[in-house]
This record gives sequence, structure tokens and C-alpha cells, in this order.
Amino acid sequence: MPEIKEYHSKTRGFFIKAEKLLETQSKFQKIGLFKHDFYGKILRLDNYFQLSEFDEFLYHEPLIHFPLFSHPSPKKVLLIGGGDFCSVREILKHPIEKITQIELDPDVVKISKEHLKNINKESFKDPKLNLIIQDGYEYLKTTKEKFDVIILDLTDAVGESRKLYTQEFYELVSIRLNEKGILSLHIEQPLTYPKIFSRIYNTLKSVFKYLELHSIFVPIYGTLISFGLCSQNLDFKEINVEKTLPDLKYFSPEVFKSALVTPQYLVDLTNLDKRIITQQEPLEDLT
Repeated sequence: MPEIKEYHSKTRGFFIKAEKLLETQSKFQKIGLFKHDFYGKILRLDNYFQLSEFDEFLYHEPLIHFPLFSHPSPKKVLLIGGGDFCSVREILKHPIEKITQIELDPDVVKISKEHLKNINKESFKDPKLNLIIQDGYEYLKTTKEKFDVIILDLTDAVGESRKLYTQEFYELVSIRLNEKGILSLHIEQPLTYPKIFSRIYNTLKSVFKYLELHSIFVPIYGTLISFGLCSQNLDFKEINVEKTLPDLKYFSPEVFKSALVTPQYLVDLTNLDKRIITQQEPLEDLT
């Protein structure tokens, strides 16, 4: 049984031993699917852990339900990335009218439809979903449509995804949001990549009037992961979430309220590197 390693730096990281189910190189990235006795099925892209059956809800529930419960009446959602369809599964728990999903890699879609049905619940079959295979940056540059919520369910800031962590891209996102629109995204791993976390945070702050952090430990990532809620017109500190859904494992009104209280060590990390990420000054490599 092979060891699967992920380095957080040149001198630290973590590993698991898991059965390899498939491994392939798509046009855009290396895709791996594994089976582990604790985590269940595991999806990896470009040698980074993306999700596991065991704990994927700890990533998807904060990413999806924080913005959808914050918005007064979300009807149109744009999802960029999320080719495993677990984000689609969570969005469909709300009374939305339409999901537009932009996914770059058709091979991720194919593998997820075939091998991850146990967790995505075949949400890709729902008629509310319009799946478009396209580059997310190019889509936002050309579309005229506006959305109530935009969710960036992206890989880490490597390869093709790196340009989706720039000020230019966040400005495109802002233009495509309705008046009370919300952007939700993950902001990397603050303890593992503190300078990258700080740069993404400050780049978002340069575009959006309101930005709130919330963070959670996800075992398959081996570290803390942070999320951002962004808006030009909604102050998330003033939002009183009173509703929830019966089958959620993480999100609740109480969790929402407490999660938006940022501990001081994360506040300090946001000041670590205030350089704005642009196409001319992109992010450094993760390791």
C-alpha cells in the first residue's frame, strides 16, 4: 500500500497509506483517487488533498451555508470550480432557482460522476444546475449575468488556479454580484502558508468593503483552513442568522455567530504580508 505525502514546507508535512484506485494526467492537472480505511475515498489534484469522504462536510458546509444563510433571498448562484459536485449538493439544500457551475477540467467531472456518487449524491443530475466546462476567469470576463452569491471552490493557488487569486479576478467577481451579493471562498491554510494567507486576505480587502474570516480544522488537510465572506453592501457582523437545515453536521446559527469572531493570532497573520496579488505580482509557490 503506497504512502501518500503532502509537504507543507521542505521540512514538514504529513502522510497516509492508502490504496490507489486511479491516477491520471488530464490536460490541466494530475488527478488521483485513493481509498483509505479511515478517510474513505480521497481525491487529490496535483498531489494536494482535495477532499475525503470522512470529513468533506467540514469544508463544504462553511463554504456554502455561511453565504447562503447570510443573503436575504439567494436565487442565482455562480459556482466556480467544485467539480466533485459536493458544493452543488449543499447549494441544492436551499430554495435557489439556478446554479451556474464553471469547471475547468472535464476529467475531474467524469471521475467525480463515476466514483464520488456516495458523497455528491448525484447532484449533477439536478435540473437547476447548468454545468459549463470553461476557464472561470474567461467566463467572468465575458458573461453579462449577475448573481446573488458567487462561490469559489478552487484548488490551492497552484497551476491554472493561481490567476483566480488576483485582484483583477476579484474585481471581476465584484462586478458580477448583485447589490447585496456575497462572495464565499477559502483563503488557504493560515498556519501552513501564513504569508500567502495574508496576501490573499489583503487582496480581498482591496476590492470588497466587507470581509469576514471564519476558520476550521479539516483532518485530511492536516491543518487549519480559513474562509472569507465578502460583500460590498452587507455587513456580516449585523446579520442575525436564525435558520438552519435538519441534516447539517457543522453549520448552525450559533456556529455562524461564533465563527465570525476572529482570534488574535489570525488577526496578526493578516498583517504579515500586505502586498496585493496581481497578475504582475502573483503568489509565490506554496512550498
